[in-house]
Amino acid sequence: MSRTTHWMWPVLLVTFATGLAFAQATDLPSVGGFEGTLPSYWTMGNQPSGATLSWATDQFRSLGHSLKIVKPAATADTASWISQNMCDIWSSTNPKNVDILLGAYVKTQGVNMNPSTNDQRWYIAYDFWDSSGVFIGETKLPIDQSAASSTGWVADTNIAGATVLGRDSWTTIVKFVAGKNATGTVWADDFVFYGRAGAWAGQDWNTGVGVPTGWFYWLQPNGGNDGLLNDGFENTIVTTEAAHTGTHSLKFTMPVGRATPHDGWVALRPMNFADLMPVGSVIKDGDSLQLSVWVKGMALWPDSAAKYGDWAVGMSRTFYTSNDNHSGYNAIASGNTDYTFTLPSATQFDWQQFNIGARVPSGKGAKAMQIGLHVFNRFIGTVYFDDVTVTDLGGVTTGVALNKDNVPKQYALLQNYPNPFNPTTNIRFALPRESYVTLIIYNVLGQKVRTLVDNVRAAGIYDVSWDGRDAGGNSVGSGMYFYRLESGQGAIVKKMLMLK
Repeated sequence: MSRTTHWMWPVLLVTFATGLAFAQATDLPSVGGFEGTLPSYWTMGNQPSGATLSWATDQFRSLGHSLKIVKPAATADTASWISQNMCDIWSSTNPKNVDILLGAYVKTQGVNMNPSTNDQRWYIAYDFWDSSGVFIGETKLPIDQSAASSTGWVADTNIAGATVLGRDSWTTIVKFVAGKNATGTVWADDFVFYGRAGAWAGQDWNTGVGVPTGWFYWLQPNGGNDGLLNDGFENTIVTTEAAHTGTHSLKFTMPVGRATPHDGWVALRPMNFADLMPVGSVIKDGDSLQLSVWVKGMALWPDSAAKYGDWAVGMSRTFYTSNDNHSGYNAIASGNTDYTFTLPSATQFDWQQFNIGARVPSGKGAKAMQIGLHVFNRFIGTVYFDDVTVTDLGGVTTGVALNKDNVPKQYALLQNYPNPFNPTTNIRFALPRESYVTLIIYNVLGQKVRTLVDNVRAAGIYDVSWDGRDAGGNSVGSGMYFYRLESGQGAIVKKMLMLK
């Protein structure tokens, strides 16, 4: 059917009984996008006059960023980057009696040479405290100042046996410091923290300092806490090349011939339910949630997608009993699930929203949730992720029957909500398979008012808002309007009422 600017009435209005209760979708601009200006787990500890600290992109060993300190001359105090507590998410402690290899990769330029006092030194330090807040000790690693500038990145690590804790460390802080009389420029990246000889030493998160506040990652070959990234995951970067909103997005570029099977992800740190929703909204046991993310793809291999189930990207969600820094890995059984997206069968596609459903486990004490953005085992190509959002649908379903892969079973257009409305309303539709889709608003004369969707969409459930404006940006008047969904799967029309 051709798409025209007029439509002759009357038409058949197809209605689906849904019983759907919409809730306000919460946009997470500070953590659901990638616009943050500081690396996750890190703070600017001290920046005296004359020193400059930056989350730098001019030099990096992985993930597109490094920590940078510039000191042209002596300053009144030290300059430092200082981490938050690194005992988090998977391990509530860094355990005692483990020989820990720790350090960082550094790059120097024009630093003062052969320091004779501590105030002239550049160094990395790891500080440890026990559960009572009693200081256990510090491992300090002096950065090489035998030459003014290094040749590339240099591993600065401790020797075997240098760091064996006598008590479990409940608080582990990493510092990157320029003494007050130290001068020059130094970058630090890919911090290293793991047990020698395969011993478990706990976890030092975001060793690659490449993702912003609120995010963390697990990238191959070993998660990243050993300062090593390969198999294509070294290409993971927060970039300004593309963005759905703002200026930044998360980019994965996985090359031909990479090792398989290897999954990797960048995830939101576990967030309390209260922090996921607007003030006054509460996620409860048994509630249905919709998790959404915008994706853009390039250099894709659609034949591989058809052949391999794990040639895919997607999203995961994990429920936790707590997101306290010392709760360790407390994921609820059966509360950790990965979902793959059905991408358009094309070598590239522009920004599209993908959605998954999730139900809060009942009676399990769920209080927090983690959302991960994944590339799965065989994926080759480039994808950008942006703008993760969460919608609490309450104790109801999405209004659309889903199969076991959370793909809609039927083609559907749901009643807008609120209705009547002023001036904004939400429209939901469901696609059981990839389709070219148009969603158009018409007035009672059959004249086109606004096109809301006009592109290819993958199978899934989509929410679109209309702000009560026409194609020219003008507010429309009160009255009856029609919204029409058309695809290769048919056309559906519903009516709605604007009241001012």
